[in-house]
Amino acid sequence: MASLVTRGKLRGVTGHDPRKTGLDAEPDWERESTIRDPGREESMLVRQARLRVVEGAEKDREIVIGEERATVGRAEGNSLRLTDRLVSAIHVEIVNEAGGYRLRDLDSTNGTYLGASRVTDAFLGPDALVRVGDTVLHFSPLPKMVPVALSAERQFGQLVGASAGMRRMFALLEKVAPSDLTVLIEGETGTGKEEIARALHERSGRAKEPFVVLDCSAIPQGLAEGMVMGYERGAFTGADRRHIGAFESAHGGTIFLDEIGEMHTGLQPKLLRVLESRLVVRLGEHQPRRVDVRVIAATNRDLPRMINEGRFRADLYYRLAEVHVRVPPLRERPGDVELLAAHFLERASVRCSAKMARVGKAALERLERHAWPGNVRELRNLMERCAMLSPGQQIDADQIGRELRFASVPRALPLDARLPYKDAKEEALRQFDAYYLTELHGRCGGNLSKAAREAGLARHHLRSLFRKAGIIFRD
Repeated sequence: MASLVTRGKLRGVTGHDPRKTGLDAEPDWERESTIRDPGREESMLVRQARLRVVEGAEKDREIVIGEERATVGRAEGNSLRLTDRLVSAIHVEIVNEAGGYRLRDLDSTNGTYLGASRVTDAFLGPDALVRVGDTVLHFSPLPKMVPVALSAERQFGQLVGASAGMRRMFALLEKVAPSDLTVLIEGETGTGKEEIARALHERSGRAKEPFVVLDCSAIPQGLAEGMVMGYERGAFTGADRRHIGAFESAHGGTIFLDEIGEMHTGLQPKLLRVLESRLVVRLGEHQPRRVDVRVIAATNRDLPRMINEGRFRADLYYRLAEVHVRVPPLRERPGDVELLAAHFLERASVRCSAKMARVGKAALERLERHAWPGNVRELRNLMERCAMLSPGQQIDADQIGRELRFASVPRALPLDARLPYKDAKEEALRQFDAYYLTELHGRCGGNLSKAAREAGLARHHLRSLFRKAGIIFRD
C-alpha cells in the first residue's frame, strides 16, 4: 500500500516575500508530495499550474508549468514568448520550489506587478494576476498532479545526496548522460558543478575521449579567441608557435565551459557560431575545421538578469540550455548534511590512512543549523580538518563551532590564552597547518607538484608537512 508524504503546502495568497512565507497556515492547495509504492519507482507528485494571457496581444495563449521552470519574455526561447514592447528579453521566471511556485522579476526594465504592487520575488497563490508591460497573466493551479521520477541512487559521480531535490536532479542527469545534448548547470559556488560535468562525461559514450575544462573567468580578453579557437604561428604578435584551441583539444570528447557568465561579450557570438555549426577557424587561417564535441557549461551567475542588462546573449543562453540543471544549495537540503559529513570523513580517513572520526549528535545538530555559504565544498573542507585533528574520535559541537569560526575568518588563529605560551603557539600552528594544507590539497586535487608550486615550497619539504599533518599523497 502506497504511503503519501506531504512535502509542501502553498497558502492561497496573491503574492508575498518568500523568505517570510508562513507554511503553518491552512493551505488552499497541495503543491508537491512524495509517494512510495513497493515494487514501483519512487516518484514525486507535482501539481501542475496554468499561466494564461488574459490581457494583451497574445490573449488566450497559455502554457502549463510542471517540474521545470518557466520564463516569460520577448526573446525567442522563452516558455511564453510575448511581443509586448514593454516586456524585457527574459522578463520573469516561475520556478517550482519547495515553498510553492516562485515568481522572480529578472531586473526587467518596466517591472513586474501583482495587483497594484511591484514585486521582485514572491510566491504565487491561486488566481494570481501578474502584469508585465501591457500584458496581464493569470496563474492558476490545475487539479492534476503528475509524477516526477526520483533516482534510486544516492550518488551521481562524486555528488552525494538522499534528499528528494538531489535525487530528482540525479534522475534527470541519468537520462541525459548518454546523449549529446548541451547542458547548462546553474548553481552557487561550492555546489559541485564541475563534478556534475565530469560525471556526465564519464557516463557517456565519450568517456574514453578528452574532457577539456575551459575556465572562462581566467581567460585574458586579448587571448580569448585564440584560446578557444586556436591560432597559427604568426597570427598575431607573440604567436611564435601553433596553438590548438579548446574545442579542437576536446574533439571526440567533452568541453566544459566553466563560469560561462564571465565570457566577454565579444566572444559570445563566435561561441554561438561554433555551437550551431561545430566548425572552428583558427586565427591566422581561413579553413574551418569540424569538431565533434559535447558541450557542458556552468555558471554561478544569474544569466537571465545578465541578458536584460545586455551582458549575455539570449540566443547563446537558450542554445546552451538544451537541458537546464539547477544544483540545490546545501541550505535547501539540510537532511543531506549527516550523509555528506560521514562520506567526507570516511574519504579523508582512507586518504590519510587514519581511523575514521565520528560526528556526535549535538555536533550534527550544529552542522544542520549552519547556513553553509560555501555549500558542499565548505562542509567537505571542515570534515577533512576534523578527520586530521581528531582521528578515531567523536567530534563534538564545541569543535564544530571552533572550526566554523576559524573557517569564516581564515587569517584569525584560534588562540587559547589560558595555555602556557609554548603550548598555545604549538596549538595555533597545528590549526594553521591543518587549515592551510587541507585547503591546498583540495584545491590542487592531490597533485603534489602543483601544490608545491602554489605553496612556493620544494616537493620534499611539502611532502614532509603533509605527512606530519596525516595527509598521504599517492603520487
